[in-house]
Amino acid sequence: MKKILLSLSALTIGATPAVSLLNVGQKQVITQVTSEIQKKIDETSVLFKAPIITNAQKQNSDVTTNWLNDQKVSDISNIDSALSYADFNAEKYDIKSAEKTLNKIYKDKDYKYKNEDATSELIFGAADKGVSLLENSIDDDGLKVDSVNEFLNWISYVSFASGGSLKADKFDSSILKFADKISFVKMFKHYPAPTYTQLKNEGVETYRGLKFYTLSNFNSFMSINYGLTNETGAWNFKIQDTDAIARNFFNASSAMYKEIFSKDDQKVSKHEFKFTSDSVVYLLNFIYSLSYYIDAFNQPEYIPDPSIVTDQNHLFSPYKTNIEIMNEIYNKNISKENIDKRSLNGILSIFYDIMYKGSDSNGYRSSRVLKILFQVDDDITDGNTKMDLNQKVLKANKSLIVSVNVGEWKNNTTGPNGIFNIFFASLAKGFLDNQVSGTIGALLSLLGLSTENLGSIIAGVISSILSGIDMNHFFATLSSQLNTTLKNVYSWGLFGLIGKQIKGPLEEQLTNMGFGTDNSPNKKPTGNFKNKPTDDFIDYLDQMIQKFSNINVSENSPETWSLFNNLFNQIINEKGRLQSILKLFNVNLPIDMSNKSVKDIFRINVLGISIGDVLTLILKGFDSSLPLFYKILGLLATVTSSDISNEYDFFIKGQEEPLSSINEVLGYTPTDDRTSDLAVIWSMMKFVKDDNGKNKVLGIRPKNSNNTEEEKIWGHKAWKYLLGLNYDDKSYNQDSILFYVNELLTNGLTAKIIQWPVKMTRKYIDYNLSDITFNRNKKMNYWSNKDLFSTQFVSYQEDSKQEVLNYKIMYKVKKDVYYTYNVSVYKENTSSKFKINSFNRI
Repeated sequence: MKKILLSLSALTIGATPAVSLLNVGQKQVITQVTSEIQKKIDETSVLFKAPIITNAQKQNSDVTTNWLNDQKVSDISNIDSALSYADFNAEKYDIKSAEKTLNKIYKDKDYKYKNEDATSELIFGAADKGVSLLENSIDDDGLKVDSVNEFLNWISYVSFASGGSLKADKFDSSILKFADKISFVKMFKHYPAPTYTQLKNEGVETYRGLKFYTLSNFNSFMSINYGLTNETGAWNFKIQDTDAIARNFFNASSAMYKEIFSKDDQKVSKHEFKFTSDSVVYLLNFIYSLSYYIDAFNQPEYIPDPSIVTDQNHLFSPYKTNIEIMNEIYNKNISKENIDKRSLNGILSIFYDIMYKGSDSNGYRSSRVLKILFQVDDDITDGNTKMDLNQKVLKANKSLIVSVNVGEWKNNTTGPNGIFNIFFASLAKGFLDNQVSGTIGALLSLLGLSTENLGSIIAGVISSILSGIDMNHFFATLSSQLNTTLKNVYSWGLFGLIGKQIKGPLEEQLTNMGFGTDNSPNKKPTGNFKNKPTDDFIDYLDQMIQKFSNINVSENSPETWSLFNNLFNQIINEKGRLQSILKLFNVNLPIDMSNKSVKDIFRINVLGISIGDVLTLILKGFDSSLPLFYKILGLLATVTSSDISNEYDFFIKGQEEPLSSINEVLGYTPTDDRTSDLAVIWSMMKFVKDDNGKNKVLGIRPKNSNNTEEEKIWGHKAWKYLLGLNYDDKSYNQDSILFYVNELLTNGLTAKIIQWPVKMTRKYIDYNLSDITFNRNKKMNYWSNKDLFSTQFVSYQEDSKQEVLNYKIMYKVKKDVYYTYNVSVYKENTSSKFKINSFNRI
């Protein structure tokens, strides 16, 4: 800090000029300064820095004085003294007299200014206190009840002191609007994964029941988002864990999807998918129950070493087929131990199996989950020639009459196969029930097929592809077998009379798709394909199959692999070709990965640990941290909740009947008759007043109580109870704000997450308080700079009773602008300290 130089208007300090003495009644009048007098000017002028800066810079006098009082005199002047501004002035002046005079000066309008930082200092000072209390409320074991109680008392004090300036209506509507935008979090007030008890209450006894509970929750998710009601086929399936459950589910699911796919008279869909947050609970139930179901296959007895697995159909046991194992688990009771873990380990196991470090050249370990989800029947061994169109779907015989052999997938819907097969079948049936009518319906009836049969067949094809089995023979023979079947159908009847009834409508549809025309998806048809939609379509189908059956491993290699030959394993096993599959989507990697599979990549070591090991740790960490993540969402849900006014009755001490309206607590009418829980609690903190302005004591009682007086909670305990603090029991109420905060703080990771905003708030408060101080120091350092002050001696008088010193102080406000002040101080001969005679600006 720069020292202040008190200059003397062309006079040199310490000089000894001539002195004029006028002996008039023993009074000496000195009109020229001496070194002794100049010293007195220097020492007495220090006091006037405060009023001069206050007046010239329009600053609050308390702020100016308090700042100066903390400064050392040697830092703000040329006076060599270790005393502070306050102590130095107290040494030189009769301080009581001086302060009395200064107080009169500061009441003048030219010296009376507000403290510009007062509001900020009050706010941040209160916040500093609150954060300190909050910091003391948190330790490694969570929230300390006594400290939390003290912190809440502080909040109540701030709320009460704020009066009407912080009324709850100022933030109530904002909380409700935000809550509406994130309304999906309300389901996280309770843990979202279905528990063992919940499943039992839903009627789930076995893994058969769990399978249909899983699919039922997905249908509930779809039903809600399509806006279905009880009048329009809303999903209301109830679990009855019996052998009939599959048939009941299929019928109900088909009916729902028939409604979803239905159209009005203008051929416009009646229902549109619009996501609603109310459906999230069903989606999470679906995900978790699916994981529970898959995890039932992850028991040690169902995970043989891949080296003893013989084929794709014995992935869970060397002695039993996959379907046999599915049937075995199907009839097992659900495992309380498995379900109470509330883990996604089942779903994540697909990734764990892909990253399996042992020898698994055929990808047996990797494809287990695909079989659980999608396997249709036992004909899945590699190279199985039973897997073709004629055997599984449909074969039309050459005959003068209608002759059809319907494939094995016709009735393969309700058995204990892959979990999604029955879902695909019901989805397909629901769609077909809206499409099949007229000629097509008559044709199906003629062939002895129903939409259920077709749905089952469609599901068989889709499920088989998704299950990652060997589909080489199926697709290698598809175009030729389909061509033969269609030709046989066209020849039915004498001179093909029956076949023409089928061929006409079918080729009309193919023509509309461009086949047999110049707009054909195939190359421009010429010769045999011109005006022959069926031939053009079969040729196009054959070309597509050939294309996907001969994907080049690399541009410079004749080696190929089939997209349909166990696609899943083609990507991940040791024969997999990652780069080839990515090229199908026009994705080119910067390095040659044509001889690498995903599994190869997982095995790459970086700094002694494989990528697969790292990902496994990440996935397991994700699974184990989900409960904590849900608790964070649960906290957000409770903070934005609006249930208190519906769950509790409110009372005023001395009145037996509950308040008729929550408005009496709030002090205002909430928007749309809704109010946030925080608004109710905040209003209770501020105390409700009667018409005479006296405080009323509020109480609460749960609406589902026995309506006794003993159940009422009064005063500060009431609103603290709503926040979650049960002070009498030294505990936190289940699913309350404080409950979730306490739960989170007992975990190291989430404790840091919760403590982070507290620490950031502390930094913010400290920064703003220090910023106020910094700015004040910066301004005051400049305004008190010695170069801005100068003095000019006027006169000095001394007689037998006192001495009187008069001088001027010039203060530079800005360039070429100076304020000048007349100063007169005196000292009685009986005292060693000065008093102020007068101080005024010229």
